[in-house]
Amino acid sequence: MATSTTVTDKRERSGRTAADSQPIPRHGSPGAQQGRHLAFGDADRVVQWLNASKGTPSYVRVVAIRRELEELPSEFVIHADAYAHSFGGVLRLGEPPPEKRREWPKEKLRVQRQLRERHVALNEALKKYVFRPRATCVILSHSWIFGMVPDENKRWFQMTIGQETISEADAALSLVRLAETGELGKVRLCEMCKERWRVAAKRSYRFCSDRCREDFYAKAPDYHGRKAANQRRYRENLKRNLAAQSFALGRG
Repeated sequence: MATSTTVTDKRERSGRTAADSQPIPRHGSPGAQQGRHLAFGDADRVVQWLNASKGTPSYVRVVAIRRELEELPSEFVIHADAYAHSFGGVLRLGEPPPEKRREWPKEKLRVQRQLRERHVALNEALKKYVFRPRATCVILSHSWIFGMVPDENKRWFQMTIGQETISEADAALSLVRLAETGELGKVRLCEMCKERWRVAAKRSYRFCSDRCREDFYAKAPDYHGRKAANQRRYRENLKRNLAAQSFALGRG
């Protein structure tokens, strides 16, 4: 298998190349297959980073971003009837104008203000992740690769998987992309141990390992009865298969 040679500027502070970076956004929506590939790539990147960074300040910050990306939309919907008004051509949810203020319960307005403050805080948290374009020349193919590399920060947890570098900024950006495409649910905590994250390709994927799956169902009230029933069905099917094989050999 041929190995591609790339050339980077040694004066760059970061050792990452465009081949080890976030993709540059392109016009138009990706196809269904490409979209699924990007979503699984983002989910896998985030899950591996979260499981490796547990216990660090970076982990706390990224989990907080994920929580707000997941919870804010539904909470805005619940309290959207507080007031909707246009400001600068943009529809905003917030406090009503003075002439309407008396028509709305104070508690509803208080919750709406809190949601708006959380929305602003989320964008403030995302604002510190600065990405810059980077070009890498692939010599063997006489081509260029372009990507976005985050500014370095020594306080951010960073890990390397193969030739891919994943920092706190990469994990945050992947979460934002997943939230935009409605795929944020692919990054979930194990429902048993509540400690390890997993990629949930389907809604039925609930556990991080076979051990957690077994432990979860072992705590169910009817676990032993179901397990005994499964064993009986297995033995019955095994007997039927053996009998069918014996019959086939006898006829042969």
